[in-house]
Amino acid sequence: MKILDVSPRVAFPPQQGSCVRMYNLLRHLSRRHEVRQFSQVRWQARRVQSAPREVRLSSSYMEYRYADPAASLLCDLAERSWVRAPVLAGAALRLRRPRLLRRLLEWADVTLVEFPWQFRFCRRFRPRGPLVLAAHNVEAQKFPEYASAVGMAVPRDLWIRFIERAEADAVAGADLILAVSPADRVGFIERYGVDPSRVVVVPNGTNTEAYRPADAEARRVAKQELGLPDRPTVLFAGSNVPPNWAGVSWVRRLASRTDRFTFLVVGPVSRPGVEANVVATGRVPDMAPFLRAADISVCPIRFGGGTKIKLLESMGAGLPTVAFAESIHGLAVRENEHLLIAGRSEAEWLAALELLADDPALAHRLGHAAATFVTRHHDWSRIADGLETALLRLLEVPHDPGLK
Repeated sequence: MKILDVSPRVAFPPQQGSCVRMYNLLRHLSRRHEVRQFSQVRWQARRVQSAPREVRLSSSYMEYRYADPAASLLCDLAERSWVRAPVLAGAALRLRRPRLLRRLLEWADVTLVEFPWQFRFCRRFRPRGPLVLAAHNVEAQKFPEYASAVGMAVPRDLWIRFIERAEADAVAGADLILAVSPADRVGFIERYGVDPSRVVVVPNGTNTEAYRPADAEARRVAKQELGLPDRPTVLFAGSNVPPNWAGVSWVRRLASRTDRFTFLVVGPVSRPGVEANVVATGRVPDMAPFLRAADISVCPIRFGGGTKIKLLESMGAGLPTVAFAESIHGLAVRENEHLLIAGRSEAEWLAALELLADDPALAHRLGHAAATFVTRHHDWSRIADGLETALLRLLEVPHDPGLK
C-alpha cells in the first residue's frame, strides 16, 4: 500500500502532540508499506530557505518539507494569533499549488490529511481516490474552548467561524474519518450527521518502549544528571497553546505555596529558566530523561479537545498523576485507580501532591496501574495495526498481519 500523509506541520522531530501522533503512526505503518509525507515548513526568517527539503526517516518513510516563503508566511499568520494553529495551511496550498504535492496525490493509494485545513485542496487534486480526514480533535468543539482559555468572545470571532466551515467541508468530503476517542467519534456523528460507518477510533498513544517506569536509583541518577534538587519533583509538560498557558499558571501558583517540591515545566509552553522552585526547560529533544527524573506528574488542563498525549506519556512512564476531571476526557481511566482527580482549588491540588509524597505505596499502586493501562490500550504499535486494518478495508484489501 502506498500511503501519503499531508501535514500542515513538519513531523520530525516530533515536538508537540499532533506531530508525536503523526510520526509514530507513520513510522509503524512504514514497516509494511511505502509512506510519503508532505509537510509545510514555518516562516523562520533566515532558516526557511536552508531547511532540508527531503528527510528519510526510514527505508520506506520519506518526509518532503515544503518551504515556500510566501506559503510559510501565510500559515504563520494564524499561528501567531490566539488560535496557535496552522488553519491557513490550505489557503497557502491554494496560493502556490505545489507541483510535488499534486504528483504525490496521484502516486498514493490512500491519502491521509492531517486536520481539516488542507482537505479541500487535496480533494480538488485527488477527486476519486480514497481521502481520509486524520482528525486530532473535533475542531469546532476545541477552538471555542481555546477561546475561553484566553478570554475571547467566541460568537463574534472570525477564526471560529472559519474553523467550523473548514471542518464541515472536510467531514462531508472524507471517505473515512479518524477520531482519537469514542467521545470524539460521537462528536463527529452528532455534530455533522456523519454515517457512523465512516468514523473509526484511532486513539492517541505513547512509545511504551522508550517511556517506561523508573526505579528509585534511576530516578536519583536522572535528577543528578539534570541538576535537579534531591526532593520530590512534579512534572508538567506541554506545547505553546492556550490550554497549556492556563496549566502553567496553575503550576506556578502551586509552587508559590510550597517549597517541598521542585516543579519541572518541560516544553515550549514556558521559556527556559529557574525561578525559586520552578525549573523550566523550554523545548527539549527527548522527554525520557525528564520522565525518569520526575516523582509525580500533573495535568491541570481544563480546556482543549481530543486526548492529552503528554498525560499518556507520563502515565505510561509509571508516574502517579494528578489531573482535572476535564483532563481525562476521552480516556477510559478511572479516578483513584489510575490517577487522582483534583478540583479547582489550590488546596485540593496541594493535598493530592502531599498525599502522593507521603504515601509511597499509594504512589506506586497508581503509577503501576497507569503504566499497565497505557501499555494495554495506548501503545503506538498496536494503534497503528488498527489504523492499517481500517485503511486496507477502505481499499478493500484483505488484512494479513504477516504482510511484509
